[in-house]
Amino acid sequence: MRKKYLIIAFALMILAQLSFPLKMIIEREIILHKGETFLFKIEPIDPYDAFRGRYVWINYKNLNVDLPSYMQNEYYKINDLYITLKKDSVGVVIYDKVIDTKPTNTDIYIKVKTDGILTDGGKVRIEMPDNRYYMNENKAPIADTLLKNAYAQIVVYKGQMVLKGILVDGMSIEKYIDQLAKNKSY
Repeated sequence: MRKKYLIIAFALMILAQLSFPLKMIIEREIILHKGETFLFKIEPIDPYDAFRGRYVWINYKNLNVDLPSYMQNEYYKINDLYITLKKDSVGVVIYDKVIDTKPTNTDIYIKVKTDGILTDGGKVRIEMPDNRYYMNENKAPIADTLLKNAYAQIVVYKGQMVLKGILVDGMSIEKYIDQLAKNKSY
């Protein structure tokens, strides 16, 4: 009888340990499936991590968003902000509206925690989810030279953001590097 309870307890422990990573994976997949992809301009840095290998460090550009004038009042308490997004003609992100309540008319928005602190000049800074893009050891140094005109593909859904990939000239960076290798032009 005691052995039966130990087996049940062991099975529940395994399920509990698997539930957290599974939840994270499922949430990420939901964002990728239901969200909308936006392009964010990036600047490259190519570091190396002894444990994780070579990766491309992404430095996002244009992350400061202007606040509406009524939010710039020193007595206006700001905790969470929501920024709705639009795209330009090529898919690059445009910050649409900055509001202090969760949007009800769209699922495509970014949630920004401010803790009442604003950047200089009535702006708030968006914190991006990922700034590391892991690549093949041999491709990462080449990627660093290509990222001057690259964009990060960020999928946005209900305040959450996921880094989907990096585009160079409209093509994934991995495919772009493979194409360069075929042409031997790098």
